[in-house]
Amino acid sequence: MTTTRPSLAKYLVPMAACLIIFLAGGWLILAPFALSYQPYGADWVSQTTNDFVVGICVAVVALVGLAFFFSSLLGSLRAAGVLAARMQPETPAQVTFQPQTQQSLVPATSQSDLDQTLSALAKALANDLNARRQVGSDQVNKQPVEQSLTRRES
Repeated sequence: MTTTRPSLAKYLVPMAACLIIFLAGGWLILAPFALSYQPYGADWVSQTTNDFVVGICVAVVALVGLAFFFSSLLGSLRAAGVLAARMQPETPAQVTFQPQTQQSLVPATSQSDLDQTLSALAKALANDLNARRQVGSDQVNKQPVEQSLTRRES
């Protein structure tokens, strides 16, 4: 069985670049006000409108790129088995009645090695717990008798 090892660098580097581009778009939006080439309270000049529109476009494209790389990273982690696969809930329209046949009632006769190992381990733990309970209850039952005998003797 081959396992895939996801390379996080091929996802994290572009995601970091998308964040830097998003910050650049944010700077374009704020620059007219931070550098004060937009007079306070006046109508927007063409440079302010241009910076604002281009900054919003750059920020939106960066966020879309970030979302695509992030979803690709999640898909790669799911394929590698690091994250559990997302379960699709069944809607009532998708559920159909299927009558059981004699073939589907045949029980599974073979267990996997993991199931057999886990069941053997569970049985051993249960036996050990029962043995400890019996020893513990015997000691508890003997202790009051011994204490009462020593009290009576003194």
